[in-house]
Amino acid sequence: MQIAQQMSIFRGIAEVLNRSFTLREALDAALYRIVELLGVRSGWIFLTEPETEQLRIAADVRLPQALSVAGKRRMAGDCRCIQMLRNGELTEPVNFVPCARLEQVLPQATESHRHASVPLIAQDEAVGILNLWLPPGREFTHEELSMLEVIAHELAVTIQRARLFDKVRHQEKILRDLLQRLMLAQEAERRRIAQDLHDHAGQMMTAIIIQLAQMATRAEERQDANAAALRRLHDIAQQGLDDLRALVHELRPSVLDDLGLVPAVRSYVDRVVKPAGIEVDLHLLEMAHRLPAEIETVAFRILQEAVTNTLRHARARRVEVRLDRRDRMLIVMIRDDGVGFDPEAPGIGRGSLGLHGMRERAQLIGGTLQIMAVPGVGTTVVARIPLPEDPHQPKGPSRLEAP
Repeated sequence: MQIAQQMSIFRGIAEVLNRSFTLREALDAALYRIVELLGVRSGWIFLTEPETEQLRIAADVRLPQALSVAGKRRMAGDCRCIQMLRNGELTEPVNFVPCARLEQVLPQATESHRHASVPLIAQDEAVGILNLWLPPGREFTHEELSMLEVIAHELAVTIQRARLFDKVRHQEKILRDLLQRLMLAQEAERRRIAQDLHDHAGQMMTAIIIQLAQMATRAEERQDANAAALRRLHDIAQQGLDDLRALVHELRPSVLDDLGLVPAVRSYVDRVVKPAGIEVDLHLLEMAHRLPAEIETVAFRILQEAVTNTLRHARARRVEVRLDRRDRMLIVMIRDDGVGFDPEAPGIGRGSLGLHGMRERAQLIGGTLQIMAVPGVGTTVVARIPLPEDPHQPKGPSRLEAP
């Protein structure tokens, strides 16, 4: 085989491996290219299952019809090439391996009862076998076997890389699931604490306020010298109750549970943002149905944290709060005209003010968070949260409801 032909084969295999998105797609495309370029009758690949160490067929091209029927049942189980791999006898490409499967389906064609076998080895780990069914009288040259060894190594590396990626992705999913359960547990605990504060501490303080008001009124009627002190105590207790109610709302706004995301955002803006003296440009999407609870919670917490940062640090005169829906994506945007900051600056104070928490919340449900800030211009926070399929939701930008 000419060097130019070998290079063409290598390039072809490399191209299909690089542009494939899944391991199955990569193996199918590479095997088809190998069979075509080498002019063999058929080819198939066995892969080792990491959990069981058993080999199963993972790809095939032009498999004999008798081996393809019944879900390729005849390709399951041990055979000579698999035994050779297990016993450490198949460490390099072999031209002739007797095949019991071919003997069973082609009993009369004795010259076709063999195939070439190439072990798929990378980093001293055998991950499978590449088998190529040669035409009668054909055998690979030494150069072709050497080329197949190189190709097999590339396939083995691709397999190892894909499995490592799947393992990492699986571990990341486990971590996301654990963090999501932690987030749900935190929200449940917030709800419980808020309810306890409302039901117990709130009622006790309300009773104290009523009694102080009555005592102050009676003292004022008697022109008692303690009347002014009682009235001050009453005012302090009332302020404490107001602060307690604000804390309860911060822990878990009941309107979020009862009415949903849009009413909760509007209530938050009316209760927290507008009293701060900041002009608010509010755009909220119309929703015929409630979103899943975890999406509403994440969207509200991101908006709450971003607005809190604006109130505390931005020295803004105007803030824009927007909820939008584009196809199957919920868009949460908060933009202010405050002092801004440099997101890349080391040790920047704003970096510890919940930005990481907002991004982590978005990622837990498959979303993203983008922060755009320019010193002296302002800050924009955009969260994109995927939504479940809704057959009643038309595609395209949603209508927005202005306050």
